[in-house]
Amino acid sequence: MEQPLIPLLCAFAAGITAGHFCRVADLPLMISLLLVLILLLAASIKKSAKLIAILVILSSALFGFLDVNQYLYREPDATHIINYVGREKLILEGVICESPDASPDRTELTVSANRLIGEKAATRVEGLILLNVEGRREFKYGDAIRFTTRLKVPHNFQNPGGFDYAKYLRYKGVMVRGFVKDPARIAVLRENQGNIFKLHLERFRAYSKKFIMENTSSPEGEIIQAMILGDQKEIPKAVMENFNKTGTTHIIAISGFNIGIIAFLSFAIIRLVMKSSAYLLLRFNIVKASTVCAIVPVIIYTFIAGMGISVVRAAIMAITFMIAIIFGKDRDLYNSLALAALVILAVSPPSLFDVSFQLSFMAVWAILFITPRLVLMIPADDRGEMPRYKVWAARIYKNVAVFVIVSFSATLGTLPLIVFYFNRVSTVVLLSNLFVVPVLGIIAIPLCTAIIVAAPLSHSLALVVLSISSFLVKVSISMVDFFASFPGSSFFLSTPTLLEITAYYLFLIVAVKLIDAWRNSESGAAGKRSFFGPHGLRVAAAALTLFFAVDALYFYVKDKAARNLTVTAIDVGQGSSALVILPAGKKILVDGGGIYDNNFDIGKYVLAPFLWHERIRHIDIVVLTHPHPDHLNGLIYVLSNFDVNEVWTNGETAESDTYRDFMKIVNEKNITHRLMSEGTGDIRIDNVTIRILNPAGTIALNGDLPRRFDKTNNDAIVMRLTMGKVSVLLPADISEPSEMRIIDAQRDIRSQVMFAPHHGGFTSSTPPFLNRVQPEIAVISCGRDNVYNDPHPDVLRRYFLRGTRVLRTDINGAINITTDGTNVAYSLYTDGL
Repeated sequence: MEQPLIPLLCAFAAGITAGHFCRVADLPLMISLLLVLILLLAASIKKSAKLIAILVILSSALFGFLDVNQYLYREPDATHIINYVGREKLILEGVICESPDASPDRTELTVSANRLIGEKAATRVEGLILLNVEGRREFKYGDAIRFTTRLKVPHNFQNPGGFDYAKYLRYKGVMVRGFVKDPARIAVLRENQGNIFKLHLERFRAYSKKFIMENTSSPEGEIIQAMILGDQKEIPKAVMENFNKTGTTHIIAISGFNIGIIAFLSFAIIRLVMKSSAYLLLRFNIVKASTVCAIVPVIIYTFIAGMGISVVRAAIMAITFMIAIIFGKDRDLYNSLALAALVILAVSPPSLFDVSFQLSFMAVWAILFITPRLVLMIPADDRGEMPRYKVWAARIYKNVAVFVIVSFSATLGTLPLIVFYFNRVSTVVLLSNLFVVPVLGIIAIPLCTAIIVAAPLSHSLALVVLSISSFLVKVSISMVDFFASFPGSSFFLSTPTLLEITAYYLFLIVAVKLIDAWRNSESGAAGKRSFFGPHGLRVAAAALTLFFAVDALYFYVKDKAARNLTVTAIDVGQGSSALVILPAGKKILVDGGGIYDNNFDIGKYVLAPFLWHERIRHIDIVVLTHPHPDHLNGLIYVLSNFDVNEVWTNGETAESDTYRDFMKIVNEKNITHRLMSEGTGDIRIDNVTIRILNPAGTIALNGDLPRRFDKTNNDAIVMRLTMGKVSVLLPADISEPSEMRIIDAQRDIRSQVMFAPHHGGFTSSTPPFLNRVQPEIAVISCGRDNVYNDPHPDVLRRYFLRGTRVLRTDINGAINITTDGTNVAYSLYTDGL
């Protein structure tokens, strides 16, 4: 077998994937592995090559399965901190065991707990706690701290297309989390309690960061320290957004690109030095010796960057390719890539699901697979009779062409993954990288690294290098801003399915193979024999093209041909958001959820991924029932990044920055703004009648701000959707006063489905209101373990006594209600078990 590591890698990755999605106990896996190893021994004795290969691949898959089990399904000991999860606040002690992750408004600490302080005695505990601390305070790796918090088990927003945050933390060994509002209430008991080597490393990193930030302006300083130390959180959002728009984020994130630049320049400099010595030229193989020496700067850079898992992965990849050169295997690059992946996954199996791992390896694969073919298409030039300036021009032209081809290949290789994870495509990625990479990547990254080397030796020298680096970064930011300002510099796409991603890569492979076939036919060469000949490749390309056409047509027709009314309660935690899809496909988004202090963007990280997963990029109507944060905040990102026709509000304003942003976007994008009230009248859209039941009239405050909290709730928009014989009531956050007013209005409010008012709070869902509505299904949108104790037990009892089926987003995740006008059906994202 020419490339034996590739099937091993595929098997190992398949085992990890199977273990990620399907739980199997260790015992049967270990018994299976033992049997396979025994059979492998017997096959080795009989020298059956095919059987040996099959058994090695099978054992690799089983090893992958077992590796994942150690992360996801290991049962915690009796002393583990997870056994103390509950509503009671606990006094705990522990040591900060990872570098604090600081952002402008909060700090995230990973604490290795060791003591639980009780009223009478302390209890020994163990396990990691993810501690979120509001505000800024300087904490360090190795600090022993005491704090008071309520422990919770991490959970996800349970929606299709959502990120599995709980599993992500489990892979990091974190099973519980806590929150401290006031950082001053955390006592630092002792310092320097961590690993002695890491303590010195963190001190050096802190010194380097301080030196950079004190001697450069913003945002140059934040970008320089991000490229060296790996901390991107302090980069201003507007600057980061422009890097995202232009597809140049990979330069400022420590990744394979940065490590590759360090490795290449170290190799080039060492090789140049060695070539200056006749003795070294005669004594050593210059290429191999330079490669060996270049490994050292890569390792040093990895330590300086904080040895994060993404940095270590990139270093392993680079070192693996360098080792391949040392042992003369530099032509077997696919095997080297597979070896790097195997080493990384053996060290850290969860890396398989890390986006940076996937992007790095697909980029390298695409460069190896596509670039050589496209480079051969660059016209050859006869330099024999050319003047010297034309030779230089031809050389520059070829280098630029190769650079563009490499960028193009990497873009093609990573495109579906970028769309899958980020739903964004940059249209200026090739152009921006052509200008930014040479300045910010090839020149600035080595200079920025030189700052770290120069700082301990000479303060003056370090300042000079920092000034040059800062200037280069400033120029790069200007270029990024320029390209980001282009109309249509980036756009958002819906989340592709795994089948579509697979079809894309098959099409890419077929297209490249067709280039091979074309070149062979042009040159008259027979080429390598393959399973598909040129005719088979053309048939495959046609079949895949047909697949994409049918796929696009299917989703278009599915949307337009829909005949049902669908209402989905989206899990946004302690807030409310519902997506209404009318017959024929028009979409209405009612509220957007949100966090009160707005430190987590529900719109960006919860709502948008759900909408993209559902193939939604256009929303006909956005309804803001009332301007409270748990209904408003998530809408800002949606309005900014989705195509919205209309916005409905009750006219109430608010003093918050978020509300001002809301209205600013509505005005800037010329979105139709309609004020809704009971007097609006029935609105009929696609066989669905929308009736506004509240407020009694549009809200005109005349500067009367701020309003009482309950007054704003009771003036919220209440909508009743009716299709045929079935109605769905969306009463927002109203409580008893508005419920009674709606009853007194003597309007028909009977509804088979009702979204429980105010998250199932005690002052809502009053008996008279329920008697009039007579809901068969009640949907409660609330957050798990919320501080309001919603839904209230008395409210749940009221529904139970009426025989109403209660569905809850905190238990069931996203709840999908569907009706054809006669029957009602529902589906749940999870059954809550």
